[in-house]
Amino acid sequence: MFARDFFSQAKRAFEGCNEAEVLARLTDAVRLLSNKGVNDPLLGELSLCVCNGCITLPRDVGTVLAINAGGQPTLLQDQWYQYHINGPGNAGFNTCTSNSYELGMVCTFKEFSEPAYLTAEVDTAADNNKKLRVFALDTNGNKIFTTGPDGTKYEGFLVPMIFGFSQKNPNVPAISQIYRISKEVTKGFVSLFGIKATDETIQTKVGYYEPSETLPQYRRIRVGNKTSVRIKYKKQSLKLTSLNDFINIDNDEALRLACRAVKFRDDDKIIEAKAMEEEASRILAEETESKLPSGPRVPQVINTTYRDPSDAGLIYGGGFPDY
Repeated sequence: MFARDFFSQAKRAFEGCNEAEVLARLTDAVRLLSNKGVNDPLLGELSLCVCNGCITLPRDVGTVLAINAGGQPTLLQDQWYQYHINGPGNAGFNTCTSNSYELGMVCTFKEFSEPAYLTAEVDTAADNNKKLRVFALDTNGNKIFTTGPDGTKYEGFLVPMIFGFSQKNPNVPAISQIYRISKEVTKGFVSLFGIKATDETIQTKVGYYEPSETLPQYRRIRVGNKTSVRIKYKKQSLKLTSLNDFINIDNDEALRLACRAVKFRDDDKIIEAKAMEEEASRILAEETESKLPSGPRVPQVINTTYRDPSDAGLIYGGGFPDY
């Protein structure tokens, strides 16, 4: 579930705290349950669509543990593998389907298919005139610089952010590639669009930035000729900073008790805190146990020196069967 789905319950547990304080205490509650070892809230799973042979991972993805590309497990290689003497080289890097390759960090989840202008859309009027600076190359591969209010040339350019109205920066030429983005903290989400330089129609949505993002950075992986990918990953951190952050615990009762344990601990009520903590752990452990598969039957081993010939299905550890 997302933090926003549990926020009202956390707010009641930590009455009098603002949003940031509630999220901080909720982080403590999630960490409390994770330390019990019943399950790992850092583990996650994603299903992603492949765009031009690549996937771009959300910013909370830390370590990629496994990749299933188009229904087939693949090996994940780092971005240096194409240079290895036993690696695929440039051709294999682009066409091989048995491996997945790290391409490094990017600041958009999608690239342009042709030169474009940029526009932005904001969710709320509270973000009018907030700063979104894009660092990009023009169609000749040169860095773009623009003149600031003081007459100084600055690297990059500002994309206008006006609620209900999107427009390009009239002083900026068409761009071919974005290599960095900086953004002020906003109240809502910010969308970045590429506009075709030829006819100035909307080309594609290339970025979607959370309110707390200031220097967007995402991992990009090439997965070959596939249309969909499923990954198992470990999150970078348990820390919750936004209502849109995901909590990998879906037991509301256990999380409520964990929040009460954190609150009791803050109030120096250690005995009550320990009771709430143990009850939360018990509930979560029982739920986890009930979801485990039955698994295969293992052979039964009896450590004795005799054997009953009628026990054909048993394996005896103390003697040898007479075949």
